[in-house]
Amino acid sequence: MKFVGEKLKELRADCHMTQDDIAELLNMSRTSFSKYENGAANPPLNVLRKLSAIYNVPIEYLIHDEITSIRLNNGKNETEPDVEEALKGFSDLTREEKMLVMKLRLKGSDAIKEIEKLLEEE
Repeated sequence: MKFVGEKLKELRADCHMTQDDIAELLNMSRTSFSKYENGAANPPLNVLRKLSAIYNVPIEYLIHDEITSIRLNNGKNETEPDVEEALKGFSDLTREEKMLVMKLRLKGSDAIKEIEKLLEEE
């Protein structure tokens, strides 16, 4: 059974990102983010939402374990996302490209549409 901190650490490692990188995306200190990964503190819901967007996984993946009674999928028995598939090719990006992708994930589809329009204009 993996806890939130273990999952956060594993997802970050799969992205080949540092704690500083993720903390920067979350606008917090590395020390604060480190507490989430080490289990010294639990991330609040707003941080879980951002982490879910950054890592492109559902919040349920981050918080669900055999003990937790929270079910965000209305009781449907969905499997955990294939994290390796979601991150396929991501490790080949430069640090700057990774940060850009993660910032876009945080901004959502409206920001992506705006960037697509800018790129089409060129």
